[in-house]
Amino acid sequence: MKRHLTIFKSSLYLFALTAIAIGLVLVPRSTAKSNPHVRRTNSVAQVQGEKGTIVAQLKEYDPTVYGYGFRNYGRDHDNENDLNAGNLVTIFGAENVCESGTTASDCVLNEPAQEWLAEAVKLLEGGHCEGLAVTSLRLWQGLPFDGKTALTDWQSGAHKVSDLEHTAAISNYVAHYHVLQKLSEISAFRAETWKMKPSVILHMLIDSMKDDSKDHYVLSIGMREDGRYTRGHAISPYAVEDMGEGIYHLYVYDSNYPGDATKVVIFDTKEETWRYHTAADPTKTASDYIGDATSQTLGLKSQAARELPVYGCPFCSDSSERAALHHVSAVKKPKKDQVGFALDGEGEYLITDPNGKRIGYDFAKNRFVNEIPDADVVPIEGGMGKNIPPEYHLPHIQSSKPYTINVAGKSIDHEVDADLDMEGPGFVVGFQDILVDPGENLTMTISPNGRELSFTASQDGQTPKIFITIATGRKDPSYFFEIGGIKLSPGKTVTMKLDLEKQKLFFKDNDAKRDAYDVRVTRVNPDGTTSSYEHHDLEIAKKTDNYEMDFSKWDGKGEMCFEDDDEGNGFDDDPCTEEPNEKPAKKPAEARNYFQPHQPITALLWY
Repeated sequence: MKRHLTIFKSSLYLFALTAIAIGLVLVPRSTAKSNPHVRRTNSVAQVQGEKGTIVAQLKEYDPTVYGYGFRNYGRDHDNENDLNAGNLVTIFGAENVCESGTTASDCVLNEPAQEWLAEAVKLLEGGHCEGLAVTSLRLWQGLPFDGKTALTDWQSGAHKVSDLEHTAAISNYVAHYHVLQKLSEISAFRAETWKMKPSVILHMLIDSMKDDSKDHYVLSIGMREDGRYTRGHAISPYAVEDMGEGIYHLYVYDSNYPGDATKVVIFDTKEETWRYHTAADPTKTASDYIGDATSQTLGLKSQAARELPVYGCPFCSDSSERAALHHVSAVKKPKKDQVGFALDGEGEYLITDPNGKRIGYDFAKNRFVNEIPDADVVPIEGGMGKNIPPEYHLPHIQSSKPYTINVAGKSIDHEVDADLDMEGPGFVVGFQDILVDPGENLTMTISPNGRELSFTASQDGQTPKIFITIATGRKDPSYFFEIGGIKLSPGKTVTMKLDLEKQKLFFKDNDAKRDAYDVRVTRVNPDGTTSSYEHHDLEIAKKTDNYEMDFSKWDGKGEMCFEDDDEGNGFDDDPCTEEPNEKPAKKPAEARNYFQPHQPITALLWY
């Protein structure tokens, strides 16, 4: 895929509003013209009241024309096909995400990239408002994606964006721009605008609408409960109406209300407040998003920031070999050395770093806390009204002590199936299928290098799968390890540790009640082939569940070598037990359950 790119000057932006420097550089919009095949109207004139005066608007933008004809969606179709390897190649560069191959058609993703993509796909279940808002403006700007510029490139006979059907190609387009909100190049600017007064944000929008050479924005709105950001939504501003007495109406395209040109955010610049009335489902009762100068629930996201040639990769290893292979100067890294945490599911979580500093929801005091300098809070806005907590991007600390994560169901009224992931340089690790009950509190730990994880069961003993993915360089294989299948007694802990240098995986629990483990391993080889191992109900130990798996001599097809430590004196005194592979090796083009990375974007089908 190729895109016409707008050049970003800096990650810090400078605005001069009145006599105040705000910290933003206005980036010229692409020179691409509005789509000549779109039939246009003037919706603002149609809905404008007698009292108001339009003071700024995007030229020829009309939500009944440039808004989609279908509503924001979550899990009402097969999200698994919304993203593929080609999207990651475009976003991060093939040299950073492909174990082999250099294009969307031949890229075989390394294991951390596959896991990051799976996490991004699950994120889409919370809604696609961000992607719908961004791509609506991109279609108005006439910007290309995947070789398509005109509406007829997307659908024969289409004259308006609202004519477009919800096809697989459109789903991929929307999802591609929706997941960019996870990245620092998008979230850093929004974080700066959160601190601004509503009147400042309003005047930034007015300035951008009056000058077609300036950047344009998606509006980010959210709610705060006990200090934490919840239920975010993204909408596209396109006109401002002065109602007098300091009151302004900001007209927006809201993907939850397709074809509705009457949606307005109401600003009171004298009181420094704003209000927006909306619902995830227009057929149900709507509620108000509200805020003021201190609520930090209103922000902007730059359209120009969506046009970078490559983005910093939060899970990629810093490998000079990768860069040399593709003749690039360096692997694109985030500007700050960070690890990122995400809870894919409703609920709350609190992270304590190795220094004892916390970020997240303090369950004891019912409030949000952030004690970690340089930590970034990254809300993920889907617009479906779900209480999905933000991602937290924290400084990457080199320490023998772990990060401790507490996940709770304080705000939910039903059982939730959630995943918790931590990403860092060269790895994505975490816990899958965490069953969180209302009021339940669960504890997990992850080492800063992502190579040791633990989970402690609550009263019901339900235990998630634990996984590690790791990649060290293009010349080395990447790995996926997973253990599961057990149910711990209340208060008992299971631990998983990887020694990649010795090519050994250790896992154990301290539960006197014996349980049999399920073990899965996937190795993506530098030539693009994939080797898989799966064994259920591992129970060779007689006294304790304390295992070592030696994969150093595994041939990629047959048995795997396991050893137990019933005596508690280490794993060097007994021969290993060869346990059979219960799953045949995967084909080279087959990926782990989620998608097929070789499949071109244009060939994706819903099932």
